[in-house]
Amino acid sequence: YQAVLTFALLGAAGMAPRFIEEQILRLLTSKTTAVMTNVPGAPQTRFLAGSKIERELAWVPQAGDIGIGVSILSYNGSVQFGLITDRNMVDDPQRIADQFAHEFEKLLWLALL
Repeated sequence: YQAVLTFALLGAAGMAPRFIEEQILRLLTSKTTAVMTNVPGAPQTRFLAGSKIERELAWVPQAGDIGIGVSILSYNGSVQFGLITDRNMVDDPQRIADQFAHEFEKLLWLALL
């Protein structure tokens, strides 16, 4: 229920006066280590000013003391991952990024069972 409660609290914060919104966001970001987002993109090729868009990438906006952001964006049958970290909290972000492929291989294996 934690995710549902947090989502509801964020929705309420967005409708509250700015002072209250800031207090709620400060409370939530003080208890958050990482943010992950999954954004579905266009399922087919898109063009911009006549040029084919090869891939898209998005970054998770960071707020407060959140040290890790992972973005997942699908586009045209592929998936892109983005990782952003606070250098004061994560001294080797490549170590995290290197685990993505390994973990997805495990998920694929489980999905094929």
